[in-house]
Amino acid sequence: MADMMRLVAGWGFQSSAVQQSFSSCWLQVRQALSAAQVAHAHWAHALLETRAQTPAWAEFTAWAAEQTPDAELLRCKETDIQQVTTQTASARVQQRFGCGSVSEALAVIGVEKLIQQWVFAPEYIADASHIAPNIRLILPRMVSADRQATLAIAAVAGFAPASPCFETGVIS
Repeated sequence: MADMMRLVAGWGFQSSAVQQSFSSCWLQVRQALSAAQVAHAHWAHALLETRAQTPAWAEFTAWAAEQTPDAELLRCKETDIQQVTTQTASARVQQRFGCGSVSEALAVIGVEKLIQQWVFAPEYIADASHIAPNIRLILPRMVSADRQATLAIAAVAGFAPASPCFETGVIS
């Protein structure tokens, strides 16, 4: 059976965003990707940790618990996204965050964070022969109907964590 694709949803949002804001973006993803890609992917959501202090954080976590209950939540620092090159750009966002699109930068940084977790997880063997993964933005920034949230999707291809080595010495 083929490995599940790893997809990271990078989310940018205003403190006033509500569940419908996130649903609006997610609907666009479902329309742009095949049903199989959405349903059979290993999802993670990347968000700025500073958003945790906003009312929108509770709205997002409630939405995510319903729509993607198994998705990992990746909290990123604002400094993580500075200088990340993005496909789309907003002058206001560039001035405030140092990147053209918060959601696109978070999607890419989120994939990098997942890769670091896989490579350095104690249950995996770090193999020096790993080829650098192919991180690609598969959906650039999409904006919710109420303009309160943005979403971009990045994927990692050509990378799989090393198989765990069990006490038997057999690599599975």
